[in-house]
Amino acid sequence: MEFVVAEDEVWFSVFDVLPRTEEATGDDFVREVRIPVSETEELHLSWDATHRSVRFRHRRESDIVVDVYREHATLLTIEVRDTGPVVVAEYHANGFRGRTAVRFRPTFALTDVLLQT
Repeated sequence: MEFVVAEDEVWFSVFDVLPRTEEATGDDFVREVRIPVSETEELHLSWDATHRSVRFRHRRESDIVVDVYREHATLLTIEVRDTGPVVVAEYHANGFRGRTAVRFRPTFALTDVLLQT
């Protein structure tokens, strides 16, 4: 399956940040964005185009509050809603389908659904 990721220009137009090579790995196929949620909170989103994986890490100061890692990603995009942007990842493989959605406003919220098919 193909892994479709929102273009760099979309990330920039919505969050004013450009995806870059992930610092931790230095691998050109692993990209990341760091999106400020508040003065003390940040969403660190990384994805591996080759291995079709996505990771959401929500930090509050130096603490990791949420850490969700998913493989078999098919989509990573941004949905613009009335309340603000929502980052969405979808994944699919034999036997399961899932969707993770991260909302920033009015407060941070992460919804993660994984279903057997």
